Amino acid sequence: MNNPSTTPSSPQQAPEMKHLVVVECPIVFPGENEFGMSSVDMLPRNGIAAGLESRHIRVLDERIIAVCIFKSTFCAKLFFDAEWTSRADTLWGDRYQMRFEAIDNASAA
Repeated sequence: MNNPSTTPSSPQQAPEMKHLVVVECPIVFPGENEFGMSSVDMLPRNGIAAGLESRHIRVLDERIIAVCIFKSTFCAKLFFDAEWTSRADTLWGDRYQMRFEAIDNASAA
C-alpha cells in the first residue's frame, strides 16, 4: 500500500487546451480575386498550418463550413493572423464568420 507521506508529489499541471476554430464563408474561385485563391485555399491544411490536428469541411448552400482543431491557441492565432484577416476581408467582405474557442482534450476527441 502506498503511504502518501512517502510518495513523491508532483505539481498539478493544468490540462493542455486545444483550440477550435469554425470558419463559415462563401465559395470563391481563384479567378474571382486578385490573390488567385479559392475559399478552400484560405483554410488551414495539414503540413501547412503549424499545430493543425484536424480539419473537416462541409459545403452547404453555396457556403463552406470548416471546423479546425489546433493543438493550442498560439497555433490557431499564428495561422489566422492579421494578414489572413486582411485577405479574408478582401475575398469575402462581411460575408464570413469565425468562432474561436479553447477546448479540452476530451472535447476534441
